[in-house]
Amino acid sequence: MLPHGVRLEGWSEEDLDELNDHVRHLLHSRREGFKRSMRGFGKYVSKPLGLFVTVYATLVTLFGAAWVFCLIGWIYVGNQQDYIIEIIDLTLVALFALMGDGLAPFRVIDTYHMCYIAKYHHKTWELREKKKLPQLEDHNDLPARRSSAAERDLENGVTGDDANDRYEFTVLSPIQQRRLQYHQAKFAKTHTFYKPHETSTHHAFPLRLLVAIVVLLDFHSIFQVALGTCTWSIDYDVRPAALTAVILTFSLCCNIAAGVLISIGDKRTRKKDVLDRIFRQDLTKEAIKRIQKKHGDGADLGIDVEDEARLGEVEGLDLSRKSMEAKRAAEARKPKKSLDIRRTNMGATALLQGDADAVDGVGVSEDKLGGVGLSNAEGKRLSVDHKGRGSLLPSDTEATPEQSGSGSRRGGQQPPFDEA
Repeated sequence: MLPHGVRLEGWSEEDLDELNDHVRHLLHSRREGFKRSMRGFGKYVSKPLGLFVTVYATLVTLFGAAWVFCLIGWIYVGNQQDYIIEIIDLTLVALFALMGDGLAPFRVIDTYHMCYIAKYHHKTWELREKKKLPQLEDHNDLPARRSSAAERDLENGVTGDDANDRYEFTVLSPIQQRRLQYHQAKFAKTHTFYKPHETSTHHAFPLRLLVAIVVLLDFHSIFQVALGTCTWSIDYDVRPAALTAVILTFSLCCNIAAGVLISIGDKRTRKKDVLDRIFRQDLTKEAIKRIQKKHGDGADLGIDVEDEARLGEVEGLDLSRKSMEAKRAAEARKPKKSLDIRRTNMGATALLQGDADAVDGVGVSEDKLGGVGLSNAEGKRLSVDHKGRGSLLPSDTEATPEQSGSGSRRGGQQPPFDEA
């Protein structure tokens, strides 16, 4: 399955058969699957958060195994056995508290966001039922757009079925809709499993699972605080073993149950066909790269890309002559860096710092423009005096010698500041 916009027009039948065989090998070989897993794990560990989670899980596993071995007698140190077990126990409680107690403030904030999300979900369902509107296509994906035309139709006697045939619209007030979107964005930022709306790879996350997960994580933090309090405040000679064992059991059960619910929600919401297609396209891309490397530069095994916007998606692959020319043309059309104020695709303006040493050795900032925002600079030209101070002039106004300066600090020549 080729990536989107990629064609293999110059490939022979033998080359295509070799590509298909290689893709099948990558798809079914356990060795290749293990290598892909290790590459993914390496990328995960290379990030600070991934490294922290890996080290944390390793420490918990090692100290947990040592604690169990001491309890069953595989590790025996004589009269110091109880003391060693207590040291390991304190270390494990500290590691558990690092996550349970440390994340408690953030989980309180997540609970606050979750309450608003659940509130407006239930309010939407109640209002739609009260207005006799049909059920949403996805019960958990609330519409985010308003339609004044649809509201007028409902007021004029048009039934909800007729209105819903055209589009789904929110029944919340503008303030309520903004609050819902705000809390959804905040919660999704801290929990990657939560999808408030349908995406290209997932459906909206179920609300009931979301509430259950947040509550379980809250109880996990509560039990961890109780465990640390009992362990560190009561001497191990008089502390009942059943007390810490029960609290630890409930804490771990809450954490494990939350993880299981997250996994269930992910399996329910993922679009398996889309993810499978993306996976096969990545395998095909990897197979093309290996075949091109195997045959070398002499073979005509370049790929054709239909859309220039997809050139970045095939990074690392050898392109055909036609695609290479399109890539060079796309790079040539990119604006060069200068001190001009250029219009961007979004309609805003930005000041690029290519010839920055022409003005005091640094680029012109917004402060040097006299406090004028860069968004107000569109359609104007920049004038810099001999002291490096910038000012904005209308595009049809010529800069005076005093404004433009007798020369720059590099040889007395005036730097060019043309219109964007």
